[in-house]
Amino acid sequence: MRSGLISKAVFGFIYISLGFYQVVLGGLERTKKYTLGAYYYPWYKAAKNENDIGWMKKALRGRLDPIQLPKLGVYDSRDPDVIKKHIEQSKHAGIDFWSVSWWGQNYEDTTFKDYILKHPDSAKLKYAVLYESTGRLGSMKSPNYINLVPDFDYFTEQYFNHPNYLKVEGKPVVFIYLTRVYFRRDEGKRALESLRLKHPNLYIIGDDVFGPNYPSNAASQWNAITAYDVYGQSTKITGGTKAGIERLKDNYSKAKVKANKVGTGFIPAIAPGYNDRAVRKGNPGRSRYFDDVKESKEGDLFRSMIKDIAMPLADPKAKNMIMVTSFNEWYEDTQIEPTSGKAKLPVAKDDSKSGNFFTEDNLYYDYGPLYLDILRSKFGQ
Repeated sequence: MRSGLISKAVFGFIYISLGFYQVVLGGLERTKKYTLGAYYYPWYKAAKNENDIGWMKKALRGRLDPIQLPKLGVYDSRDPDVIKKHIEQSKHAGIDFWSVSWWGQNYEDTTFKDYILKHPDSAKLKYAVLYESTGRLGSMKSPNYINLVPDFDYFTEQYFNHPNYLKVEGKPVVFIYLTRVYFRRDEGKRALESLRLKHPNLYIIGDDVFGPNYPSNAASQWNAITAYDVYGQSTKITGGTKAGIERLKDNYSKAKVKANKVGTGFIPAIAPGYNDRAVRKGNPGRSRYFDDVKESKEGDLFRSMIKDIAMPLADPKAKNMIMVTSFNEWYEDTQIEPTSGKAKLPVAKDDSKSGNFFTEDNLYYDYGPLYLDILRSKFGQ
């Protein structure tokens, strides 16, 4: 029996299309229904020495007492071993592609272009640009679109023809951050028209959904719409509650209906938690469990977002994509990347003068590979 299957596999073939992975081996077919992406940040630099926690000083987990470091330590994004392990972790979780943060022709660009895409294991995933509008188009109050078309000229030269670049229906995919801010005003619409005129063969996904009142015609500019900021329209308002999940689901459901009416796809986004208090002031930090559910466990918010929001609202018009905010944005504590997992007890104490400025008395678990395993249980092969 085993030898027969092997011979069929040798003479069979594998067909891969975005959204549905159809694996055909000697007439046996297996389908992966969803296409899972994660936002990826290539901006980390190695610590100065083994006693220095480097960039983790600006992350919540680096301010806890005791600290909770990534499983890979205070790593350098250009380290080939780190890239290899991140790809392995992503594959384990069922992640199909990274949307990689791009701020211009700088450190992150070089890391993406010359280290990630040239890594020997890069073919195990697909990759797309996350165009960081706040770094390329000026301030939100007074935007300047002079960089938009030249930046996409650069993507065409440096990225779009790479064999591992993500495409939908043959079109290179680009995620644009905060389209809801930069491209609803008249000058933004004109800039986008100029971009489309010069680069008509693009699949542009707008970060366009935030709150309950999605404008009826806003989605028509985009091939698909999504929401990068999960926290700001759910748990920031309600705390880590069931009401936050219902609020997010309602926002997404209404946006999906409006998008589909104009032929635009919808991509639900999920996030494990949020706490940016080590880098910004004003946002309440949120734990990763339900505050209003007795004996709720670490990861329950994320589990609910997958089961109750992302999977039911995945849209065939957008190839059933689902986005995770994020793989490794440690500064906002949205990462699913594993922590070391060494600490057995959760931490509510931090190194601030009050002892709780960063945590606000929420419990933070040294969660290890938990979030990769949660994803694997739903999206792994």
